[in-house]
Amino acid sequence: MLALTTTACSNDERESGALADAPSGATDTNRDVPPETNEFLEGDEGHSITYIRLHDGMHMGSASEHEARPALSLIKLYIATYVMEKGEYEDKYEALGMIASSSDKSAEELFKKYPDSIDKIAKEYDLESTKAGETWGYSETSTYDVASFISQLIKRDETHPVLVAMSHADPVSEDGYDQDYGTAKLSNVVGSKWGWSNDKSINSSVSFGKNFVAAASINGSADDLTDYVKSEINGENLG
Repeated sequence: MLALTTTACSNDERESGALADAPSGATDTNRDVPPETNEFLEGDEGHSITYIRLHDGMHMGSASEHEARPALSLIKLYIATYVMEKGEYEDKYEALGMIASSSDKSAEELFKKYPDSIDKIAKEYDLESTKAGETWGYSETSTYDVASFISQLIKRDETHPVLVAMSHADPVSEDGYDQDYGTAKLSNVVGSKWGWSNDKSINSSVSFGKNFVAAASINGSADDLTDYVKSEINGENLG
């Protein structure tokens, strides 16, 4: 396993073993391992996960991380980024509110106005498994694509408005779904975005911290996603 020294954690984090980051002065005990080396985590057609460490590009993921899956509300990240880069002034505020509240109404309005937004962002950021659907809700992406996208966004601008909106996400979404599960349960998280199917049978999330991005998706409940993330992104696998 690639070594990563971890910092102190809360009682909840100690119980789960979920650790996502390391202090800036931590010693990497495996410096001779190339940063592009992959360690494959557990995953299949029903669940997928990706982790990227930002300072050296170390990347871990499930074998299924490049498979296109229902993007759910994670696709709103791509729509919002396009609107911030290319959209009209008055639409930018709605785009950022859409990220914080996960507003489906805003997603519908913005995708109708900017129907090429998803595919153009996919091309710009080299997201090979990302494709727009007939409506925003039928679009696809992969955990690798969304983690790579957020990583690139951070490198371009650490205070990009979409990242700021993720860091100020509402505790409860516009449709009443709790936004506090999955990768958001890792330590040192700064911002997150979540996605869920109408029947809540598929859940996904992406989160970032000072030195990492993690994304995961599962055919299961929000709690199932949290358990999956904690089982794979932990001190043992990172160190």
